[in-house]
Amino acid sequence: MAYELYIYPPEGVPQNLTPQAVAAAFVAAGLPCIEQPDQFGHWLVLEGIESTLDLTVKDGIVTFAGFRYVTADDMSIAQRVADVFKSMGLLVSDDEGEL
Repeated sequence: MAYELYIYPPEGVPQNLTPQAVAAAFVAAGLPCIEQPDQFGHWLVLEGIESTLDLTVKDGIVTFAGFRYVTADDMSIAQRVADVFKSMGLLVSDDEGEL
């Protein structure tokens, strides 16, 4: 089963969220992670979680994020990820619409 979350800023709202700030928000929410930038973008590797979280970064600011849930993880992780991003003022949706 594949389940994806799409995370993005509200239209017309200026953003200043850095990858480091996103990582700090996850740590503060009890989801330890490390940021791993590579030639394709920025990844947040959540400790003990196989699901992937990638950040699209432009000029040092997060403009989009995607979370792909893998079945080896408890499904509640998707809600926890959504909650962290929502707490930062970002919108979260899945294939059925906004959460």
